[in-house]
Amino acid sequence: MDSKQIFTQQMVLPYSAMAANNHIRMDRILMLFQDAAAMHALTLKISGQDLEKIGLKWLISRYQIRVHDSLQLAQSVVLKTWRLPWKNLYELRQFTIENTDGTLLISALGVWVMVRAQDSKPVRLPPNMPAALMVKTAPAPDLWPNNPDLSEYDRKKQFHVRMHDLDLNQHVNHTVYVTWAIESLPISWLFRHTPQTLVVSYLKESFYPDVIVVKTTISDTEGSLKTCHAIFHEASGAKLACLTLTWRKISHGPV
Repeated sequence: MDSKQIFTQQMVLPYSAMAANNHIRMDRILMLFQDAAAMHALTLKISGQDLEKIGLKWLISRYQIRVHDSLQLAQSVVLKTWRLPWKNLYELRQFTIENTDGTLLISALGVWVMVRAQDSKPVRLPPNMPAALMVKTAPAPDLWPNNPDLSEYDRKKQFHVRMHDLDLNQHVNHTVYVTWAIESLPISWLFRHTPQTLVVSYLKESFYPDVIVVKTTISDTEGSLKTCHAIFHEASGAKLACLTLTWRKISHGPV
C-alpha cells in the first residue's frame, strides 16, 4: 500500500478508552476507528457529508477486530487506516494500531456499502466515487464466521435506544451494538475477562425510541472462551446484528 494512501494519526491512548478492568474497551476501539475513517474520508471527498449532497450515505456491514497485545492508559500509539473497493460494491477499510516501535497491537477490517439515503438500497461504487479511488481493488477479504445459533441462549437483556445512541444518519451508531452485546454479560464476568477478537455483522438499522433485546451465549470449549450475541428489535422480532467475541482471562478485579 502506497504510504500516501494511508491515513496516519499519532495519539495517546485516552482515559475514556479504558474499561473498569484496566483493559481497552472494544466499543472504544471502534470509536477510534470511526473517527479516523471519517477524517480520512473527508480528505478523499467521500465522507458522509459529501454523499449527503448526492442523496447517498455509507452503511457499515461488518467489523472484525483482533487485539494482539495489551494496551495501557496514556500509551503512545500510531493508528493507521487505508481503503480499497471490492467487487465494485463494498468499501473495505483496514485499520492498525501500533506501538511507537512498530509493534502491532490491534488489527481490524471494516466493510461498508454505499446506499441511497431515501430507502437504504445499495448502489454500485463506480458511478458515485472519484475515479482515482477505483483504480485499485482489494483482494477477497478473510471474513470470519459469524452466524451463531441462538435458538437457545444463556442470557437475555433489554435496552432502550437513547437519543445519544444516534449518529448523523439519525440511526443507532454501529459502536452501540457492541456496547449492548458486552453489557449483556455479567459485570463480575467482565472484570475477569477482556476481548481478544470481535466480529460483528450489521443486518438492519435501529432508531429512537426502539426497544432492543440481546440474547447471549457463553461457551468455554477446547480452551476457547467465546460469547455469541444476537440483537433484535423487540416489537417486530427483526434481527439487527449478530456478534461473536473471543476472550482471555485476566487477574484484575474491582477495587
